Amino acid sequence: MPFTVGPGAISVAIALGSERPKCPTGITEIGLLCGSSIAGLAAISLTVFLCLQFADRMISLLGRRGIRVPMHLSAFILLCIGIQIISSGYIAFTMLPRD
Repeated sequence: MPFTVGPGAISVAIALGSERPKCPTGITEIGLLCGSSIAGLAAISLTVFLCLQFADRMISLLGRRGIRVPMHLSAFILLCIGIQIISSGYIAFTMLPRD
């Protein structure tokens, strides 16, 4: 299960969690962070559970070629997350005060 709990997943969680969301009016920042964190954890936990629970059925239904589609989609999503991390770092670096 390195996809779900590996060092890559941990580093992506840290990098994406370092950015603060903008709070809508009337919602406290703590409430927004706690609520979105709990909702995200629940969604990810349910998705991982369902994928692992029905992996044999999915492989038998999709076949070898059909299983490549989710693998390529997950690779593309990880590429997009990597680009977001790089662009956020670049923007933060260019915003540093110059001496």
